[in-house]
Amino acid sequence: MRLAILSVVLFLSGISALIFETLWLRLSGLAFGNSIWAAALILSSFMAGLALGTAIAASSKLRIRPLKLYAALEFAVAIFGCTIVFALPIIGELLRPLFQALWNHQTILLALRVLFSFALLLIPTTAMGLTLPVVLEDRVLARADFGRALGLLYGFNTLGAVAGALISELCLVKAFGLWGTSLAAGLLNCVAAAIALFLAKRNGLFEDADASGTLTASTTEAPARRFSFAINYSLPWRPLIISFGAGCILLALEVVWFRFLRLYVASSATAFSLMLAIVLAGIGLGGTVSGAFSKKIRQSALLPILLVVAAILTLLCYVLFPVPKLGEGEKNFYLESWKEITLLSCALMFPVAFLSGVLFPAIAARVQESVPSRMNSLGITTLFNTAGAAIGPLLAGFVLLPKLGFQFSLIICAVAYGLLCLAISRKDNWSPKRSTGLALVGLSLLFAASVALFPFQRDEMHFANARKLFESEEQHLVTKIEGTTGTWQLLRRDLFGLPYYYRLMTDGFSMSATNPPNQRYMRLFAYLPLVLHPQPQDALLIAFGCGVTADALAHDVDLERIDIVDISKEAFDLADDYRGAGYSNSLRDPRANAIVQDGRFFLQASPRRYDIITGEPPPPKVLGSVNLYTEQFFSLMGDRLKDGGIATFWLPVYQLNVNEAKAILRAFHDAFPATIIWSSSDEEWIMMGIKGAPHKIDNERIRKLWSFSSTRTDLARIGIEVPEQMAALFVMDGDEIDRITAGTKPLTDFYPKRLGDVTAEDKSIHEFTGRYIRAESAAQRFRRSRLSQHVWPEAMTAGLGPFFTVREMRYRARLTPTNWLAELDIHLRGSRLREPVLETLDTNAFRIAVAKKAAGNLEPPPTEVLPDLIAAALARRDYREAIRLLEDKRSVNASNPDDIFLLTYLYCLNGDVAKAESVATATTDRERPLVKWLWEKLQAEYGFRPPASE
Repeated sequence: MRLAILSVVLFLSGISALIFETLWLRLSGLAFGNSIWAAALILSSFMAGLALGTAIAASSKLRIRPLKLYAALEFAVAIFGCTIVFALPIIGELLRPLFQALWNHQTILLALRVLFSFALLLIPTTAMGLTLPVVLEDRVLARADFGRALGLLYGFNTLGAVAGALISELCLVKAFGLWGTSLAAGLLNCVAAAIALFLAKRNGLFEDADASGTLTASTTEAPARRFSFAINYSLPWRPLIISFGAGCILLALEVVWFRFLRLYVASSATAFSLMLAIVLAGIGLGGTVSGAFSKKIRQSALLPILLVVAAILTLLCYVLFPVPKLGEGEKNFYLESWKEITLLSCALMFPVAFLSGVLFPAIAARVQESVPSRMNSLGITTLFNTAGAAIGPLLAGFVLLPKLGFQFSLIICAVAYGLLCLAISRKDNWSPKRSTGLALVGLSLLFAASVALFPFQRDEMHFANARKLFESEEQHLVTKIEGTTGTWQLLRRDLFGLPYYYRLMTDGFSMSATNPPNQRYMRLFAYLPLVLHPQPQDALLIAFGCGVTADALAHDVDLERIDIVDISKEAFDLADDYRGAGYSNSLRDPRANAIVQDGRFFLQASPRRYDIITGEPPPPKVLGSVNLYTEQFFSLMGDRLKDGGIATFWLPVYQLNVNEAKAILRAFHDAFPATIIWSSSDEEWIMMGIKGAPHKIDNERIRKLWSFSSTRTDLARIGIEVPEQMAALFVMDGDEIDRITAGTKPLTDFYPKRLGDVTAEDKSIHEFTGRYIRAESAAQRFRRSRLSQHVWPEAMTAGLGPFFTVREMRYRARLTPTNWLAELDIHLRGSRLREPVLETLDTNAFRIAVAKKAAGNLEPPPTEVLPDLIAAALARRDYREAIRLLEDKRSVNASNPDDIFLLTYLYCLNGDVAKAESVATATTDRERPLVKWLWEKLQAEYGFRPPASE
């Protein structure tokens, strides 16, 4: 009964410990940085605290009642755990001056961050490391079999961590925020402490150890010292080395497994929690099974067998990994369903995690045979295991994955299990006279065969599956990097045998691309502030991506410094792999400085201020990105701006629901009272904030970028051919944000779950954005906007109506079928803009450039490039050339019905109605609404006579 109650106590403790761990690591990352090195060392600080607790347990003689001490430890975890959660944001802010002073001494700065994180986490993590060893010293548990008691307590403690991983991410953070979640975790610690005190009071106040090492009650004499530190036993090195190795291998495998699964699974906090829960569930259930069968598992012959089985399963679970089947209409594996994530995680990770859970109590029981004190034996075993667990992730993240890749890393881990089997086994364990000996020999041969017959090309199948969606869109692999932060695949789409655009994938997610729609908003990140700032000199770009925004910044001749910060070195390494497609490597610009650093920590710790800060950030729902969209992050951007400086940031509203979009808008506007939202003819919104009083820009400055050929050409190919078009990107200002977000709470660091994980399309978002794209209302909001009227010269804002109309037309055409020929007629005869004409004909300036390069001086041009050359001619209003090219298509029987409609229209537009009537006789589907509209229009305007009905 007592063992069962203590199992429940440790279950509660496990829930709390996992919740606190996730909160501490999350907030430590915000305070001290989330770069790969900083994150790894902060995690090491956490593990070091646990190791210190186990080291104390390994070297102490306990003279106080164990359960009273345990209760004190739980209270300490609760008090210090909550205090750290509340204090970390304040500490990070107080340390900013020190970080800024040491910015040019990065090694010292990194060491200080590790030191501060270790000092903050020292007391609660040390207490956590002590809890299980202290409980095992309970007098009543001394009568129970050590292996059984440890297995059950260890198993239930780990199963509590499973519950903590799920409850925290799925419920508590969303309902109560980080602070409320920490209080809930602290409450669980207090409940566990109260139960322990209740049990302790029923059995006296103090305990003494008898000669045999068991504990007896004492109520008559208080010891002079409640702790004594001494190691009066010899270390059983072989099982301790196994404990170290098992911890190292499992934590290394966890990193490798997660890297592999991210090729298939959504990169979200919920998915990560589910995968972590499966690993912990395997360990916890393994521990309980080990406790139930402790005497059998403790046999010296079984430990080598368990290790070699772990080696085999490490390989087999990967080789037999159940690649999910795509449903009808599905083209990629970006799995978000918790059922699918759980299934894949169980298939890959659960068996080995289960064996790891079985192994630890069994190893501790072996150690206890040489170390009589239960607390000491468990303490020293856990110390070695924790030390290995601290090294494993570092080894996997910084050595195995970047050097060998995930597949060979799995093989190395499997071989390491095999080596542990050899290290723990004795000669008689291999004797064929024993059944266990035969089993060990047979399993070892099976493992050797598994390695020899391993399908070493299997990883290429998984990489191909990750890019399956884009390969179906004719994009092929250029290069691949398995780096410290993820798996990077650079894809390229060719057109007419030439590079058209690139796509950068991280794991199974498309992180960035240089396709024309993306080029538009990514370049506007730079051009909007460049136009609206009177004298920009210093610019900061957060997140390099494919380098499109950096390329736009490099086009400006006035900028003197361009700092580019990205958390991943691999993003910079790939910059030279982009070829053609109107792209240049901005890192070669002498003004550019590439900095590998967490962008948020850079804003916090760098002393430099900028005229422009912009970014090409990951989407907000990608794991770890939410804190790039919070009020605190936007405030950091504002703090690093000079007076009058301008910040721009991405808001992909189509990836959000309405409430999520409003929460981010509210957060941005709270940080920047002077806010304007911009958008082209899509749902890629751009948030722009101005620090302090905005500048009044004169007409000459506004038009400056159009006076230089490089920026004029670059702006034209993203559809900004005249300055008025940029003004007509207006969506709303701060006053409108105040109106629509009344009652909406901002997205903050402490309430990250105001942004959910689901990326499924929300149809209501289109209704929300559509209201702001309507030309008439958009023009009215622009005229009413005090900020817009202050910034833009009055002479330019008077005639913006037609440009708002063009934007709305292109937006509607993306969502619903339209009469393309009617739109083309409006664009051709209503303005001199080129890009709307190209878009109506399903092409763009980037594609036209590739088509012209492919055509060269060939006459006639290749048939495949004719549609683009026709569109280019129409964009120039060269109707004769367009007619000639259309006739070339007809001459080789390459025309389609739309070509006939267009040719009929152009002949009339060019004054040759008779020829139009002749071409119209080739029309096949004469009942089509577009045909009826066309013939009625031409008949009314040009006297066109439709062909007689057949």
